[in-house]
Amino acid sequence: MRKIQFFLILSFVSQIVYSQVKTTDELYKTAKKLDSLIFDIGFNKCDLSHYKSIVSKDLEFYHDKGGITSGEPAFTASIKNNICGNRNKVKRDLVPNSMKVYPLYNNNVLYAFIEEGEHDFFEFSDGKWNQGSRAKFTILWIQEDKQWKMKRVLSYDHHL
Repeated sequence: MRKIQFFLILSFVSQIVYSQVKTTDELYKTAKKLDSLIFDIGFNKCDLSHYKSIVSKDLEFYHDKGGITSGEPAFTASIKNNICGNRNKVKRDLVPNSMKVYPLYNNNVLYAFIEEGEHDFFEFSDGKWNQGSRAKFTILWIQEDKQWKMKRVLSYDHHL
């Protein structure tokens, strides 16, 4: 009986371990590129011109400190007004080796994936970047009109 329990637990753990894609996988590279478009180019450089093409019109963004943001227009406006309009510039860095990507299939066809990880936020003041908070995030990316769109976001566990 103990051997059966051990193999059941091992099977369950291996499912979890092997369900995420490898960092060399094409889907992981796609997720990394999309993450960069949202954060490195959009959030950090305030170039929001591509947001309509990668953010779902019915986006739901849940933030543990800022509440719910619904829809692409509200999300884009929030970044533009609160991040890009901030006198003390804010930037976001993905915590190295924290990003994981999990594919979602329907009848063996990839239709979405989950990106999760941690990120650090910094504020520029007194001529230097100062560590702000660290947080966890989970993003559901879904295929809409043959393009990846950020559909649902959880941003949580913000702490210094």
